[in-house]
Amino acid sequence: MDTRVDVTVLGSGIGGSTVAAILARLGLSVAIVDAARHPRFALGESTIGETSFLLRLLAARYDVPELAHVSTSGGILEHASKRCGIKTNFGFVYHHEGQEHDPFEVTQCSVSEGPFGPESHLMRADIDQYLYLAALKYGALGREGVRIQSVDVQPDQAVVTLDSGEIFRSDYVIDATGRTSVLADTFGLREEPCRFETNSRTIFTHMRGVVPYDAVESSSGQPNLWHEGTLHHLFDGGWMWVIPFDNREGSESDLVSVGLNLDVDRFPKREGVSAEQEWTEFLDRFPPLKRQFANATSAFRWISTGRTQFSSSRTVGDRWVLMSHAAGAIDALFSRGMANTMAVIEAFVPLLLKAREADDYSAERFAYLDTLNQSILDNNDKLIAGSYIAFRDFDLWRAWSKMWYLAWNLGVIRVAGTYYQYLETGDPALLDRLHQGPVPGSFCPDLPSAQEQFDACFDVLRRVRDGVLAPTDAVPELAFLLGDGEASPSPLNLHDVLRRWHDGSMETQRLIYQWGRTAAPLALRPYFDYDRATIPKAADLIKKA
Repeated sequence: MDTRVDVTVLGSGIGGSTVAAILARLGLSVAIVDAARHPRFALGESTIGETSFLLRLLAARYDVPELAHVSTSGGILEHASKRCGIKTNFGFVYHHEGQEHDPFEVTQCSVSEGPFGPESHLMRADIDQYLYLAALKYGALGREGVRIQSVDVQPDQAVVTLDSGEIFRSDYVIDATGRTSVLADTFGLREEPCRFETNSRTIFTHMRGVVPYDAVESSSGQPNLWHEGTLHHLFDGGWMWVIPFDNREGSESDLVSVGLNLDVDRFPKREGVSAEQEWTEFLDRFPPLKRQFANATSAFRWISTGRTQFSSSRTVGDRWVLMSHAAGAIDALFSRGMANTMAVIEAFVPLLLKAREADDYSAERFAYLDTLNQSILDNNDKLIAGSYIAFRDFDLWRAWSKMWYLAWNLGVIRVAGTYYQYLETGDPALLDRLHQGPVPGSFCPDLPSAQEQFDACFDVLRRVRDGVLAPTDAVPELAFLLGDGEASPSPLNLHDVLRRWHDGSMETQRLIYQWGRTAAPLALRPYFDYDRATIPKAADLIKKA
């Protein structure tokens, strides 16, 4: 067969299926092809506010209710899957090798439930399939279980040839695959060596019989149970995720996602040592973790990666784009992968529609996407590379984690505030401001001084890594840069919030909203300019979808 469509999407994971569903809903002819078949395993299982609000925004703008369904835990349970968990908090527990855990060496950040409910732990096999079927429902042509033989980008079209002999000709190709990107191979886009400073590897699986950490260690006063959130066990040289799917009423799963992330320089991969053996050796080093996993068994074989990070020299070209996961990868810490994917999709769709109007699919028209892709990756690299450095000392980690807290909150504030105002006005021009900041892809694109603050904080961590600054001396430097003191250069002046954020209370969220209305830099004030009565109305819209 030789079929003409408007757009060909490579990869039917959460990113490919989301963009295919949107474009098909808009009336474009779309083909979506994948070498695998649904349902299938995928990582990226923990949502954050940016992920969920971007899904809601895309659902409202393009009338794709399935995206709204997977943006709330209630919607997932009703429409998409009964095998997903909930996430009420980001939990971080710090460990010393060979020692029992100090109950005060923890931080926990509550995830505000509000009218939308908690965030979610996604059984990606179910969620990806649900969105793939949504794309087909809106008219996309789906091809599963067939490999791509070649992609030939010509001046007037892109030709995708499958191993089955089928050919799709289109105006544009979206690569939403991943590390094994066809377009990256075709155009030689991978940077060797990878440019990122983070240098980690991962072993992971799904397990049964994992004991909730709350039953292993007595509570240290955190507001939520560890088992109700995404738990991160931290140690000098790496971290482990524990993402339960069995932690909500009505869940039909008994699985927990587990992954061990190791600094390659500290813990290089050893020839002849299996992932299972490495896992066992790791548990032997940390008594509390050995108790948590004493009776746990893997649901499928352990997977061990090489270096997780990869980067690309460019992510757009004439008639093609690499979506976030095909453009590069850093590390699963802080659960930013799906949020980055949705941010790129949100920016991409309007650019594609304008390109269609002009019949111009040149790389220049999509140059902003390359800036966005690369900046997102570079800033996440600094955030996570800094974290691996900070893992060597709990007080240093706690100080550095406030940088993450700022990034997390500023990210969701911009999207949530824009979403609420869009619901109030229906004006799509409001959404353009998400891309009008002078520092696209940063954690605070509207405020260059915030990027300078972040870079300055990361330089402090670099000095620790290079041995010219002791962790104990780095802590007050970070505090000063982040706003602790009248003479601090912080552009945000969030001193009171940062001092108390790690108590995990919703009071910190109220303080941020109050700050946004009264004391935030003028560039950020518009994101707080909405009627708070819109929030429950937005939740009602999703429930009625």
